[in-house]
Amino acid sequence: LKVALLTLLVLSAYAIQDTSKSFLKEVFENDGSLTHEDDDYKKPFSAICRDKDYPFETHKVLTEDGYWLTLFRIPGKRGETRDQAIKQKRPAVFLQHGILDSADTWIMHYEAQAPAFMLANEGYDVWLGNTRGNKYSREHINLSPTYKDDAEKFWDFSFDDMANYDVKGNIEYIKEVTGKGKIGVIAHSQGTTQMFIKMSEDISWWNKNVAILVSLAGVARLDNCGSTLLTTLAQQPFVLDSIKSLNIYEMFPAGYLESSVFSAVCKAVPSVCKGVLQLVSDEDAGLDDPRRIPNFMGHYPAGTSLKSLDHFAQIIRSQKFQKYDYGSGNLEKYGQNSVPEYDLSKIKSAKIIQIYGSADLLASPADSAWLRDQLGDNILHSGEYKLGHMSFLLAHDMKFFHDVMAALKKHSWN
Repeated sequence: LKVALLTLLVLSAYAIQDTSKSFLKEVFENDGSLTHEDDDYKKPFSAICRDKDYPFETHKVLTEDGYWLTLFRIPGKRGETRDQAIKQKRPAVFLQHGILDSADTWIMHYEAQAPAFMLANEGYDVWLGNTRGNKYSREHINLSPTYKDDAEKFWDFSFDDMANYDVKGNIEYIKEVTGKGKIGVIAHSQGTTQMFIKMSEDISWWNKNVAILVSLAGVARLDNCGSTLLTTLAQQPFVLDSIKSLNIYEMFPAGYLESSVFSAVCKAVPSVCKGVLQLVSDEDAGLDDPRRIPNFMGHYPAGTSLKSLDHFAQIIRSQKFQKYDYGSGNLEKYGQNSVPEYDLSKIKSAKIIQIYGSADLLASPADSAWLRDQLGDNILHSGEYKLGHMSFLLAHDMKFFHDVMAALKKHSWN
């Protein structure tokens, strides 16, 4: 059943996309009774900020390996102009989303409960990243993500490359623009994976540039992962192999079945979207605010590489937090036949706040406990809350983030 469901998702994305769009648009979009609380489900990030009266900027970052990344910035509080906000020289904090997601995710909740707006109103200069390959970061100096002769090379990346290039590029750019010595980092899911890899491989650079890391639903080893999507890919390798044989390198791009349609479906039948969230990672989607799920689904998924999903599947199968397995190519890539593991014991003198969910199927409590043990004295605080994986963005109760902001004040920087 799991394989059939996953196959259905993939096929719907690539084989019957046009037919499905037409049918769903006719059934849902033309029904005037299906309304949203607001129009955020179809607005770009900039429009949501503007309509809520927040200062906003867009920046472009060029990585050392040629990818153009889009950074968003909310430099101040609601009602402030851009110039008023920047003059305050507030502490800078960088938010990094998880897999298949985008910066949009941090502003999908109600304004008073959306992490990015909460931080801005609390007096932070908020920067929001978009990982390579998502809907906002689909540019390269030499390669096109869609041209057949370029696609395989463009999409030949996983979160290992994001750690090596995107993390460094974004953080150093933010420091250059703001003039800050160090910045804070808040990451969710795969966003934390990138950070842990970078820390384990270059802790001196990390400690020089980053004051504190807040890990939300941190992902490293996935021995106890219960995500239907990821465990199916891990247990049934032929699914990914079949997709590769079709020369498909991008997975679930933005609009793969037209997100505005899914948003209307959510409004009509909330259980459908709750099921999608459970498919990805949530044991109990009832922990999330159903009134905001339609908006979230209007922006999700935002696309990723097949290789990133494959990398997670390999970590599940190997029961190790390890680099990408190239099989017979490991010797050329790593100088050894075995796959190197990321050594978290190399993380020294860092400051980390760990927050995880008791109902999180992807970053399970057991795997989170393992991660806490590996990080040892680097952990300033570790807290468990009744949250699923997506609850960190959509929960009924966002108390955990108020606790996060209190911890940031306690361990302040500027």
